[in-house]
Amino acid sequence: MAISQNITISQIAERAKVSTATASRVINNPGSVKEETRNRVMQAMKDLNCQIKRGNNKILLASFTDFVNPFYSECIVGMQNAARRRNYQLFLQQINNADDPASYSFLINSKLYQGVIFCHSIPPGETLDSIRMKYPIVMCSQYNEEADVPHVIIDDYASAKNAVNYLISVGKRNIAFINSSLNHSYSIFREKGYRDALAAAGLPVRENWIAHLADIDFEIAYSVSRTLLEGEHTPDAIFCASDVFACAAIKAAHMMNRSVPDHVAIMGFDNVNLTTMTVPAISTVSQPAYQLGYQSCNLLMDQIEGLPTLNSRIVLPTEIVVRGST
Repeated sequence: MAISQNITISQIAERAKVSTATASRVINNPGSVKEETRNRVMQAMKDLNCQIKRGNNKILLASFTDFVNPFYSECIVGMQNAARRRNYQLFLQQINNADDPASYSFLINSKLYQGVIFCHSIPPGETLDSIRMKYPIVMCSQYNEEADVPHVIIDDYASAKNAVNYLISVGKRNIAFINSSLNHSYSIFREKGYRDALAAAGLPVRENWIAHLADIDFEIAYSVSRTLLEGEHTPDAIFCASDVFACAAIKAAHMMNRSVPDHVAIMGFDNVNLTTMTVPAISTVSQPAYQLGYQSCNLLMDQIEGLPTLNSRIVLPTEIVVRGST
């Protein structure tokens, strides 16, 4: 798709007296917008001499901040299978800093792709406007609260709260939390679920028992777990925002001669293959990684093909899988 230079989606939205999200839907998925609204946006584009031309290629891009997290592997398989069924190709891209507008220059200047799936947060404002002006976009497993971007997610808040409530139900009262960076929407909601579950049970939230890790890194999580398990007052459970963190916590407990789950119970999140490779196997929150990828890709292709989108916010269910670590 090509557009007139120097015209932003915010300018079109302002002239048509609609939100930028609505203007984006008219440009990328006109079937999802009322005819009267669509006509106003199209007239605004005409007034601004803004023309849209779509290319004929069927290439999609999925953007990640890393490929280390094993959770993404099933997401990618789901995306690839969905794309293949509708004769699209899926390319993968890793960006180093999702918060840096410069990380998106390659995408804004490219003429290769028809649409993009983001598996990370996107900077709001001008950067997001520039991307939405050029491409239909969907977010997978995360979303921006301040931007009306179609997304496929789980309920991270409820899932984390359920996990902590389960730990409380088996007698744990001193629960630590190893979380990811709060730059991720899922980390924010999982931490809120953790805090609210403890508060509802009348249990203390110890700030020094909450860790935020910048990356899904086993060695750093191992070091953090050892720190949590040292000293006179230690947690009797560790809730982890990733199964990788949970694997590291189990290793730390073993190295410190702490029995799992008698001395410390460990709960992960994702239900990747690693959870059955430890001793004991890891209890975890199972989220449907394959379906997250599959449905996000289908949602993107529907936008590209102008098909009516019944729901731009898809929330998939999770469940707690109980194994030996709790």
